[in-house]
Amino acid sequence: MTKYINFNNIVLFFFLALNNNNRGIVSSFTIPTTQHRDNNIILNSKKETSTYDETDVSSKGFVSGLTGFVNMFFPKEVKKEKIIVSAASSPTELMERIASDYTERNYLWTGDIDLDCFDSECEFTDPTISFTSTDTFVKNTQNLKTIVDKIAINTQSKLLNITTNDGYVESRWNMIGDLTGLPWKPRINVIGRTKFWYKPVDTTDNNTNDDKEKEKTTALQVYFYDESWEIPASQALLQLFKPGVY
Repeated sequence: MTKYINFNNIVLFFFLALNNNNRGIVSSFTIPTTQHRDNNIILNSKKETSTYDETDVSSKGFVSGLTGFVNMFFPKEVKKEKIIVSAASSPTELMERIASDYTERNYLWTGDIDLDCFDSECEFTDPTISFTSTDTFVKNTQNLKTIVDKIAINTQSKLLNITTNDGYVESRWNMIGDLTGLPWKPRINVIGRTKFWYKPVDTTDNNTNDDKEKEKTTALQVYFYDESWEIPASQALLQLFKPGVY
């Protein structure tokens, strides 16, 4: 007999387990280790922004546990593409292509980014999790997207502003969506900023026998994705448990 997985029940079970302080689930996954100012969830913090180093261990543990939980149930094979097809040739082009990730691909919800703009060993960091490589990014985001597609509607990755700076592109954005697939129908509304630190890379294709095509070319790729939020991470995560209007 074929067994079908109820995606909504899996997410609901995980949220309820964490909400009831059941740490047995979270403890089976690796929680990022770093120095923390406070090991308790900040419920009444006056801090208006959050970065990875400033976020409390409980918030990091929640996201790390959720990511590990989802990856355990929905493993996906990641195809490795070593040849850069079309990396950005200038900071302006890089900025425009990153902008398209928001405006065309809704990447804050879909995880669909222009991979040619990122180094394969890029470090991805937001206030709750940090990891290395585009392969890991694709695995994490695509597995979560499996659930998001089942429970979320009206998802938006609003690009509020984007600029080029000395060595990085910076965006300011608004992530909005309604998780109507959950019984309490929470609404997600987070404003944040992301710095895409880039460096020049050699995009020469050494696999060709054509000397003209072997001519060395240089392009730009993001080696560090540094995301921050304009509210404490704990307050952003608590939106998952706040009943919505639907």
